[in-house]
Amino acid sequence: MAAERIFGRTGWRVGEIGLGCWQFGGAIVLDGKPDGWTDVDDVESVAAIHRALNLGINFFDTSDQYGWGRSEELLGRAIQEARVRDRVYLATKVGFDRDAENRRTFVETRAGILEKCETSLRRLRTDRIDLYQCHLWRTERWAEFLDAFEQLQKQGKIRAYGVSTNDLDMVQRFDERRGLAAVQANYNLLDRRAEETLLPYCRARGIAFIARGALAMGKLTGKYSPTSRFDANEIRSRWLESPEARAAFERDVAVAGRLKPIADKAGFTVAQLALKYVLTHVAVSVVIVGAKNRAQVEENNAASLLPPLSRDELAAVRAALAP
Repeated sequence: MAAERIFGRTGWRVGEIGLGCWQFGGAIVLDGKPDGWTDVDDVESVAAIHRALNLGINFFDTSDQYGWGRSEELLGRAIQEARVRDRVYLATKVGFDRDAENRRTFVETRAGILEKCETSLRRLRTDRIDLYQCHLWRTERWAEFLDAFEQLQKQGKIRAYGVSTNDLDMVQRFDERRGLAAVQANYNLLDRRAEETLLPYCRARGIAFIARGALAMGKLTGKYSPTSRFDANEIRSRWLESPEARAAFERDVAVAGRLKPIADKAGFTVAQLALKYVLTHVAVSVVIVGAKNRAQVEENNAASLLPPLSRDELAAVRAALAP
């Protein structure tokens, strides 16, 4: 079973490897561009959740935006089937919506947030959400979110609330009333900005830090090359939509290539090496990793069972990241 960590001031004991559930929502189009995942099968998605439960994974993160509810529905179904609701932590998010033309709209009013929570509760087949998060990377109406979150806490419909953003000023605004339980932000070998501000802030204040994007949507698995192609209906096709985007993709793939000998020597996969690096930071409470199937769940979870990176391995990783 994977190691556990304390989830900030909540005192929850969560497995350090969690399951990110964005991919279970499948492919959607938002603002005229792909914003989801192809090659997803509902039966395998539910099987992957069951496998995660069997491995002891107890933290699951989703959103009402992922597949416009499809991810929440599949997660709720799997948890209900397994009859383990009291042994897991369900985290979901609110803030995005769409109009009739699939253009992005925003949910930023107290009434809207309360309504969306009821919908998420129904999809998740539960009477409470453990962690309810603002999904907007920026909003000027954080007080509306805080009012809604506090009302939902009093009603017992959510246990704690958080914010999903990479910006410290947004975290500080959501922490104004000192009730912020968790921050979810990008943190991986290709994007270490969280080390500068967010991670120290969370550690100093007892706020749980949820590391998302630890595998950079697959770029840190080592399975891509400069000639890789992606389904036009999948979000990763954006990596190749312009010369600038393609150049950035090729640079990231080159980094993964330099990490492979380090991973091989340590007996890790490149993905496991990337996860071990994120887990090295003491302020990280849980790493949420996406997986489309049971094999990926198993590989990701195994990272927690492998020995910590040594000082020499960390030095080699950092050298491989140098331009």
